[in-house]
Amino acid sequence: MIAGTVLFIKDFKFADGGTSNKLLIILNTPQKGEPYLVCPTTSQKNHRKPDLGCHSEDNYFYIDEKQDSFKLNTWVIFHRIYSFLTEDILNKKFKGSAVIEFQLNNTLWKCLKNCILKSKDIEQDYLEMISRT
Repeated sequence: MIAGTVLFIKDFKFADGGTSNKLLIILNTPQKGEPYLVCPTTSQKNHRKPDLGCHSEDNYFYIDEKQDSFKLNTWVIFHRIYSFLTEDILNKKFKGSAVIEFQLNNTLWKCLKNCILKSKDIEQDYLEMISRT
């Protein structure tokens, strides 16, 4: 799996302990010993604007249902990035609780990546791993 891969994970566990079935976007292509970095998506508008593209000051990127392979209007949320060891992702795939849905087209991936790199709320080491992809 490489940066820009969209995964569906059953019962994804959030930092607050809650779980939900989630589409996650892989943000890096790990080098030896590095984790996979992922961010969740949501189709719930909440307080976010449905304006296409980058909203780095608010830590999200908006994709409408007409872009790429998304079936719903989608907000990519990157205020909290999650990390997974390679073996954790592979175990989920083998158990059937993680499925590769699709790969973002190159243009969309570059726009999302550039948006994330503008965020002031992401750890520097994560930004470095993302920027290398």
